[in-house]
Amino acid sequence: MNITLTYTFLPETLDEIRRIVPDVVLHCSKNLDEVPADVLAKTEVLYLTGRAPVPAAAPALRWVHCHSAGVDHYLTAPLFADGRVVLTTSAGVHAINMSEYALMMLLALAHRMPRFYQMMQAKTWSNERDAFTAMELYGATVGLVGYGALGKQIARLCHALGMKVLVLRRSAASASPEPDEAPVTFVGREDLHELMRESDFLVLATPITPETHHMIDADALAQMKPTAFLVNIGRGAVVDEAAMIEALRERRIAGAGLDVFEQEPLPDDSALWNLDNVILSPHTSGLTPKYAQRAGDIFVGNLRRFIAGEPLVNQVDFQRGY
Repeated sequence: MNITLTYTFLPETLDEIRRIVPDVVLHCSKNLDEVPADVLAKTEVLYLTGRAPVPAAAPALRWVHCHSAGVDHYLTAPLFADGRVVLTTSAGVHAINMSEYALMMLLALAHRMPRFYQMMQAKTWSNERDAFTAMELYGATVGLVGYGALGKQIARLCHALGMKVLVLRRSAASASPEPDEAPVTFVGREDLHELMRESDFLVLATPITPETHHMIDADALAQMKPTAFLVNIGRGAVVDEAAMIEALRERRIAGAGLDVFEQEPLPDDSALWNLDNVILSPHTSGLTPKYAQRAGDIFVGNLRRFIAGEPLVNQVDFQRGY
């Protein structure tokens, strides 16, 4: 079997691939552009970073595993148009570090971290006790939009802190948590506004699809409590950014923690830079020193299934967009 990797894996991951496929012809490159044409033409399994190859360049290809969890940039690639090539993702690779990031944002916003930073910058001791009084997470309600591996881990952390967890699903009628999941209450997609009204914190951890684009629009934001906070670690375009900025500026919501934006890098003239109730980070919540290890584990597990003819995990449903 010919396997091409466009990522520098740990040596133990490469050793495991060779144990699973003893006769493997393994080619490793830093990116697709460095893969020789004759190698790509024989490749049956491709671990992909960056753009997808054109179909004519990879006639033997049967399965592509992408390095990222999101696949919006692959959905219209001609390589997958006829269904001949299966696409899987590294969904779940971020569950630990991004859930910790989300929790950090909840705590920072609830405990008024922006105000502390402003006080430090001004070098002024503040006696505004009301302004620094925290919203306790214990007993508060968090609404989750996105319930893959990441959303489930966020739910576990929030439940451990004594929070009530609401989860948006396409249909909540027959949904129930699995035994290893935190106790949550499922809310149907048609009840998004109800979830917004009940949530003290709204956490967005969903991919961008036609269905989720601007899901959190002006009408949805208008349902939020003026004491509620929004945290977005999914994709920027899930939120109507202009509407969110107005809601933040007018204090119709209490604040936001944002790692993703409709335009990245965030433009210099964005109003978000100047809002005192916002915490910004430059799309870094997914960074972790354990990415290579976890991504390798996901790929190797799927490689075992591929060899055995079993269903692959994280296989992309092109109709749903993830």
